[in-house]
Amino acid sequence: MTVSFDARAGGITLFRRSLAAETRLWLTCLALFLSLASLVRVVLVVWVHVEGEPGHDGALLAALFSGVGQDLAVGLWLTLPLFLAFLLLQPLFRRRFGRSLAHLLGYALVTALVFGAVAELFFWNEFDSRFNGIAVNYLIFPKEVVGNIGESFDLSLYLPLVLAAGGCLYLLVRPALAAAIATPLSGRRRLALAGIGALALLLPLPVLRHGPVVLGHDREVAQVADNGLRSLVQAFLTNDTDYDGLYPTIDERTAVRTLQAAVAQDNTRFLRPGDPGPTGGRSLWRHVDNGNRPKRPNIVLVIEESFGSTYLDGLDNRRAYPVSPELARLAQDGLLFTNIYATGDRTVRGLEALLTSFTPIPGISTARRSGSEGMNSLPFLLKQHGYHTSFLYAGQAEFDNMGHFWSTTGFDEVLDQSDIADQGFSTVWGVADEYLFTEALRRLDQSTASNQPVFMGMLTVSNHRPYTFPEGQLRVDPAMGAKENAAHYAAWAFTDFIERARSHPWFKDTVFVFVGDHGPRVAGAAQVPVERFRVPLLFYAPDLVAPGRDATLGSSLDMAPTLLGLLGWSYDSPFFGLDLRHVPPGEGRVAMAHNYSVAYGRHGQLVVLGPQQDLTGYRLTSGPEPLGKAVPPDPALATEAIAVTQTAHRMFYGHQYHELGR
Repeated sequence: MTVSFDARAGGITLFRRSLAAETRLWLTCLALFLSLASLVRVVLVVWVHVEGEPGHDGALLAALFSGVGQDLAVGLWLTLPLFLAFLLLQPLFRRRFGRSLAHLLGYALVTALVFGAVAELFFWNEFDSRFNGIAVNYLIFPKEVVGNIGESFDLSLYLPLVLAAGGCLYLLVRPALAAAIATPLSGRRRLALAGIGALALLLPLPVLRHGPVVLGHDREVAQVADNGLRSLVQAFLTNDTDYDGLYPTIDERTAVRTLQAAVAQDNTRFLRPGDPGPTGGRSLWRHVDNGNRPKRPNIVLVIEESFGSTYLDGLDNRRAYPVSPELARLAQDGLLFTNIYATGDRTVRGLEALLTSFTPIPGISTARRSGSEGMNSLPFLLKQHGYHTSFLYAGQAEFDNMGHFWSTTGFDEVLDQSDIADQGFSTVWGVADEYLFTEALRRLDQSTASNQPVFMGMLTVSNHRPYTFPEGQLRVDPAMGAKENAAHYAAWAFTDFIERARSHPWFKDTVFVFVGDHGPRVAGAAQVPVERFRVPLLFYAPDLVAPGRDATLGSSLDMAPTLLGLLGWSYDSPFFGLDLRHVPPGEGRVAMAHNYSVAYGRHGQLVVLGPQQDLTGYRLTSGPEPLGKAVPPDPALATEAIAVTQTAHRMFYGHQYHELGR
């Protein structure tokens, strides 16, 4: 009996030691993190069930439980370093000032967790995603982000609620923190606990590396199963991701031959027909024959922020009210391509496609990568033919590396918000569109006076949160939502720009191009929800371009070759884009990137290349309809998708897409 009692007592003593004050503090913090993460996931499950696409309830339930493993892994990696820091600083915390500092830090950390949980929900509301590369890029530019948040949300309401919630949760942690501070720790025990904690950091690595376990290829379900902090760190580490070893690959020579076949048209001839591959080169350099009667008009390219086809009346707008009636009327006198897809969901991805005609590769746009300097581009080509090139941006050019990209890809002059004389209305993103266009008119008057042809690119900002604009000739319509009102203003401002330009002497000798950089929002179950990438592409020049509507399937990277074809130019280039007027009926292709996946489609089929050698197929239906359920990928299309993406990645990092810039 005595032996049994002593053994039990020893066990109780060992159990109490294992739950010493400092260990209870760590477990309390871990439990708090898991509770908040689980609450966010439950909210997202309900959100997707109510607002998302139907048919994935069982997978959502599985994601709810599988996500616990993600949360536990992230929780260990978050709380264990804090626990190690506490062990190191515990002697300091035992002092009078140190105790106050410890409790202040405790409250700050708990409130930060609450803020992060709330931020995840706001981010999901905007992007239908956990934190991703967009969040990373926003964090790099806190001025614009903080300003945007302040202009978009009532912080006087939300911040006190976050601070109060943080205070309530801190009261739950406070007893464990006070006990851990009050309990003396020997140096040996601190060292032993630190060693155990450091070793424990190795346990969640496999889970963190491979991401969430989900059923099928439903993007929304995968996002629900993930953890926002894990996805944020992954985005930080892999935005400039490798291709080989992560994505499907094929033989180099097969890839280059396949890519060359994909960009060949009835009016092209390859100029470097040597052996493809690393030995013979990965060249797409080809001569495009459009006759010998070229036009050299001024070219004004207006890149509209977030202006998807869903905002254009008569195209994808299915609302009960018109959003862009002025633009729809103007488009009747221009050449409107009605079946165009952007190559991404970020402005820099749109700039990459429209200006360099380069296909998307996984991760961030090449406009954000080191090595984009001197890439083949439309402005470089126009400069070779005597054009003066400039870019005018309504915001600050240093944002998202855009100014550096413009200045190193062929623009003689880069102008931004600081160069705009009249800034009658602005948000944190820049001046309202009508003031941008007023400045453009002034600059075009100056630059066309020398009779040198001019290429001016512009990027607007009004069609962006906080969705505010000057109420002058156009007022907020209470029948429309905030986003629709902003899109209406953006469309009106462009048509007003055209009307004002008519009175200028250079108008009749100018081609205006209107195109969205990307759609307004990415949502849906597919890994790459392609219906959200649709954008209008309009060429307007009543005296130079015949009006019409063209339903050819195409991409925003086709804009430059199509423009040059409309002008009757014969030229040499290695562009990935095609002249849409030379695409046979029923042909055409699209390429787009979302996070770490790249989609490529043609002939009613779509293939998505994902990390971990993932390859998924879908049926592609042109229009605003979402993709259906995943199907086995078409083998020929899969080969072409891999060939295009693999070769583009290797060309970029091999500096083999920079001929025009030399």
